[in-house]
Amino acid sequence: MTNKSNSASVPTIGSPKEATPATLTRLATQKRLADLKRLADLKQKLNLKPSQEAAWESFSRDLNAQAALRAQSKEKTKNALGTDYENLPTPDKMEKIATIIRLNADSMSQIALITKTFYTGLSTEQKTIFDLFAKSNWNNRIREQLR
Repeated sequence: MTNKSNSASVPTIGSPKEATPATLTRLATQKRLADLKRLADLKQKLNLKPSQEAAWESFSRDLNAQAALRAQSKEKTKNALGTDYENLPTPDKMEKIATIIRLNADSMSQIALITKTFYTGLSTEQKTIFDLFAKSNWNNRIREQLR
């Protein structure tokens, strides 16, 4: 599916067959910038005390490192699936999918640990703000990925 209002025929997110490497790189960059903006918004909303700054720096650095690892993992996954994935027998496909799910679960466990470590240093009010922020920002992204 392409954007018909633009004569350049820009692929939309739902058109993997039309997406070029350059378009995918641009979309990944936009997604990464949006992630960084969300982190900056969260920091601003939390109104951190000076004594919490080091914990924030560690939290945001570790989250960014996990995001980079997930991006690399996503690329490795695409390569591991190979071009013949659609022609594989069903049990082989399921094995590959199970491997991907395990990798994603490991990554999510790391993110949960990073978040828990930071979260424990927040005040009750900051925890409420963090929870509301996560509910409105991160939970929507999780639902999108599950579709």
